[in-house]
This record gives sequence, structure tokens and C-alpha cells, in this order.
Amino acid sequence: MSQITKLAREAGYDAYMAYGRGDDQVDQKSIRIGNKADVYWHGLVTRLSGRHGFSSKKATRSLLAKVDEIKPDAIHLHNIHGYYLNIELLFNYIKANEIPIIWTLHDCWAFTGHCAYFD
Repeated sequence: MSQITKLAREAGYDAYMAYGRGDDQVDQKSIRIGNKADVYWHGLVTRLSGRHGFSSKKATRSLLAKVDEIKPDAIHLHNIHGYYLNIELLFNYIKANEIPIIWTLHDCWAFTGHCAYFD
């Protein structure tokens, strides 16, 4: 579980965490986006097409169905690249549902045209 999720829960918030890579589900409120096969497929499609962030439609739809059930007051995004999430589906959903977002940029991917780092 992320430290932010842990602190939010300790403060009394009903915090969920979704992740695309790593260990299996930590608890009932941790949501794995897709599986290893989805990550490998997304990586292959990215290598062949150059469209990183536009595969993983099934995994993203599954996540968004869970978000529909949760009905969050806000969504805090972190690293949304890594071959597990379809950004077009995600942002269309957020916009259509008018969900406020906080986006912590851990690298430059979001504003460089998909390069995590530039010099």
C-alpha cells in the first residue's frame, strides 16, 4: 500500500489505491489494473505503434467500472504510464463524470510527448 493511501486511511478517509504493476492485491481497497499479460501486450503494441498509453482498454474499462462503484470525491493520479492504462478512456471518464483530479508529476511523461525524462 502506498504511504499516501495509508496516511489518508489513518486520517479517516475511505481511500482506495489502484496500481498497474507490482505485488498482488494488498487489501480489499487495493485494485490491480489488468495483469502481467496485459502489461506485456500493451508494451508490444507501444513498441509497434508508438502510441504508449492507448492500449489496455479492457483493463482500463474494468478499473473504471470499479471507480463507478466507489464514486470517489477526487482521484489522485501519479505515474499513469507503464503499459497498464488507457489514458484516453481514463480522461474521458474523468471529464464525463466531472471528478476532480490531483496529479503528482513524478516525471516528464505527461508533457513531453511520452518521454519520462528530457535534458
